[in-house]
Amino acid sequence: MHPFYGAVSEFFAEGYWWIGLLSMAMYLVFWAVVIIFAVKLFKKYFADKDIPAKIKDDSALTILRERYARGEINAEEFKQKKSDLLE
Repeated sequence: MHPFYGAVSEFFAEGYWWIGLLSMAMYLVFWAVVIIFAVKLFKKYFADKDIPAKIKDDSALTILRERYARGEINAEEFKQKKSDLLE
């Protein structure tokens, strides 16, 4: 529980009103850091794990897929050329 909940009139009377604001700001900073850290960990360990890096950004494989989609090559040629590219 927050330390300044409840009767805090003695803090306000003595000019220490800023302690409550400082405390709230520290809580906000703490949770922001925790959330940012959790998001970075999630991205590092769980994002795009099923797609190998060399397939993800391979322009030759993209061109090959486009040629297959347009009907320039058949399924057998596509499989052969894809296996050649991935070696």
